Amino acid sequence: MLKALQSKIIRRYTLYFMLTFFVMGICYFLISFSLANHYLQQVQTKVHLKVADTLIEDHRLVQQGKLNQQAVTATFKRYMLLNPLLEIYLVDKHGHILKYSADAKKIKRQQINLKPVRAFLMNQQITEFPLGDDPRHMTGQKPFSVAVLPNGYYLYVIIQSSIEQEANRQLQESILLKVSAWSFIASLIIGVLLGSLLFLHLTKRIANLSSEVTSFKLNPDKGITKPSHINDDLDELSNAVSDMSQQLQQQLQTLSNNDQQRRFMISSLSHDLRTPLTNLLGYIEQSKENKQDLNLEIAYQNGLKLKHYLDQLFDMAKLDMEGFKLHKQEMSLSEFCFDVFQQYQLNHPDRKWNIDIKNNYLYQFDACQLERAICNLLDNAIKYGQGDISLALTVEQQHFIISICDDGQDIQSKSTLGSIELLSESNQVGDKPDKQKRGSGLGLTIVQSIVKKHRGNFCYIRNAQQNCFVIKLPIEENKTTESLSL
Repeated sequence: MLKALQSKIIRRYTLYFMLTFFVMGICYFLISFSLANHYLQQVQTKVHLKVADTLIEDHRLVQQGKLNQQAVTATFKRYMLLNPLLEIYLVDKHGHILKYSADAKKIKRQQINLKPVRAFLMNQQITEFPLGDDPRHMTGQKPFSVAVLPNGYYLYVIIQSSIEQEANRQLQESILLKVSAWSFIASLIIGVLLGSLLFLHLTKRIANLSSEVTSFKLNPDKGITKPSHINDDLDELSNAVSDMSQQLQQQLQTLSNNDQQRRFMISSLSHDLRTPLTNLLGYIEQSKENKQDLNLEIAYQNGLKLKHYLDQLFDMAKLDMEGFKLHKQEMSLSEFCFDVFQQYQLNHPDRKWNIDIKNNYLYQFDACQLERAICNLLDNAIKYGQGDISLALTVEQQHFIISICDDGQDIQSKSTLGSIELLSESNQVGDKPDKQKRGSGLGLTIVQSIVKKHRGNFCYIRNAQQNCFVIKLPIEENKTTESLSL
């Protein structure tokens, strides 16, 4: 359950569900408030709809067909003091206000529009309840009750006064806000629960499929399970993904088998070719001793070159074999590099050599394989490089850095400082126009394989007008000792 809730799609659509209920709650509050206000106005209007006629009868405002001025004055005073919920106005036939039961300072109009009054008396009101001019406001209208008096007068009563509106407002706030608040909270809770459960149900299979695809990505040997029944589009998608995983497994297995066959074939072929080639070189060498012939010398040199390539091919195939293991032992990496450097310095006195190893570092490595890697790089520097040849051993960012640099031409002219692809056809060591000098790239491939076996990195850098081949070996938990300066 918790794992499923961690799914991004479940959290996202649950949030959308909550936002939907949030908007619904706000809309519910606004609609409820509006309907309640409308309902209260209807109730108040219907209750007081005949209040004008009731006032005339109860207070005897009309006697013998004439307006009782004393009763009118007394009634207005009494309602102004005792019942301010009703605003009573005496209006003539032109709409002028003659008397009123209200504070004179609050009266803003001296005349009202009689059209709603006549419509009310003739039962032709357009709205659900009659609205007439409110003398307390210049433009406001409120529900009213009206009755006809002698001499063309009207008893005009505003049903909902400002005091009654305030009471209604407080009533609405106290009841509606509570109802709306609880409805809003309940909507959010329902939204969270229903959203989580609904989208958990809808996305559970998607999450399972995503988990299986991720597992297949990390471990291709484990396929993706097919659904037991095809019920919907998601089941069809799961079935298609399962079929694709099986096809990928078959392709990976085919590639693995082909790669194993290729490695075995290269190893066997290089081994089988070395014996007759060695015999051939021996016969050519004997012939050279008996007879000086330029063609024999050229054949012998090309045979040596072919033997060198076969040796490299055999070494590369050996490194690629699954059963190949490094024979690591802890020793001084600094002394090791210095010994290799010194050997080349003695064998090639015609070149200028520089070394930069300041401290003594202990490291666990396969001395035979690492020597082969460094020797390949030094051989390339001698054969293809120009000027000085330098070897440096430093420590940088938890890595031992072994760099072999020379002053040769830029291997890739587009690159000024940075790594390039070492094994591409365009970046093989040597000058492109000179096919005799251009290398096959097997030496760099062997170096890269050896470095990878040590869990390191191998790259080329063009730095300060020099070609630098860099071997980076992870320090990990190996001990380093900085006691010896070379």
